[in-house]
Amino acid sequence: MFDRISDLSNKSLSNGSTPSADELDGGPLASLLGEGESLQFALAGGGGIDHTTNGRSTSIEPSGGHAAYMLVTDRHVYFVLGDDPETAEVTFPHAEITTAELKSGLLNATVHVKTADGSVRFKPEDADEAEEVVDYTARMATAWGEFDAALSDARATIVDIEDRLESGEETSRLVQAARSYISNARHASTHDDDAPTELMTSLIDPVESELDALCVAIDTEQIESQLDKAREAKASGDHETAFKTLAQAHSTIADGRKAVTDGGVLETINELGSTYDELVTMTFEDAEDACHRGQTAEDPGEAVEAWQEARERYRAALSADWDGEASVSAEALRFQLAWVTQRLIDAHVDHADALEADGDEADDGTDSYERAKQALIRARELASQHTYATASVSTERIEGIEEKIELGEWQWGGTE
Repeated sequence: MFDRISDLSNKSLSNGSTPSADELDGGPLASLLGEGESLQFALAGGGGIDHTTNGRSTSIEPSGGHAAYMLVTDRHVYFVLGDDPETAEVTFPHAEITTAELKSGLLNATVHVKTADGSVRFKPEDADEAEEVVDYTARMATAWGEFDAALSDARATIVDIEDRLESGEETSRLVQAARSYISNARHASTHDDDAPTELMTSLIDPVESELDALCVAIDTEQIESQLDKAREAKASGDHETAFKTLAQAHSTIADGRKAVTDGGVLETINELGSTYDELVTMTFEDAEDACHRGQTAEDPGEAVEAWQEARERYRAALSADWDGEASVSAEALRFQLAWVTQRLIDAHVDHADALEADGDEADDGTDSYERAKQALIRARELASQHTYATASVSTERIEGIEEKIELGEWQWGGTE
């Protein structure tokens, strides 16, 4: 514990010690410094404190052989009288200081500290010590000024976000702005090596946590809405919408995890992420089930329907730019789609064979022949759309079925 500011001054400036409020407990300045505030310099004066405010100047002089001091902490500049002051004569927060300079004259030097509302002129005993003090004060004024402005903008933006949430308006632009302001505050807290980074960070963290809490309300609502939409699309067979919405949910969850720092908020997003994973797994399992039905179907028509369903699902995933989610890459999807398409082509050909056989056995096989023809045409179309796909369908084969159609229409009155 320090008993006198004069001792504190010598110790602070000689070896760089920066006593905190706890270390000053019961000693000089204990009542001045706020929680977490650390004294950086104690500069003794060779005279009084010339204070100007609202255009009026006042000279504050020490008495009884005491000295005036300029005390610089990591948050404020205090001008005090005597070795054991209970209050400061003038207090300037760093963030409010616009000018801190040392003016040297022929006989002495003067420290000039200015804010928008007032200023102090102070004659130091030691000009060399004063130069170091003024340099620190000027840098901290810049750091705290930028810090306070950024954090104030972040707080104001958070209020705007809350208002927009209540009215159901879009908030993404404001969230990005708030993140940017917080980032600027963090930059200000680390720009100078001797900036009070830990203290500044303790002021940033509650603001960022508040923003995180708002973001999780935004993100979770959006994620839940996306998952509900995907479920509905999946149930109705709208595979393209299902995969596109799941891809959007994946991005929203990923962005939320990157942005959130609060553990409780992150846990909420992770829970939704688990729900997402389950839904994605079920969606791909449906595609796999369709493949299994295609492979095991005894009826050629049922096989076509199963392979067609599987193809639609994999095409929908690729259309949604799926790549990596649920450990399914775009390359794997393209490979699977090629394999399924070939199975679908083969199923169309098998179905055409069965339909043609049905037509041959029926009294009027025109409808069966027509469906067989369409199955063969579809097989050829699919094969032409995919580089590695093939269809064992010749022109003669289709022409042969067309002849059977024409014959059936003639026999059963299907032509004029």
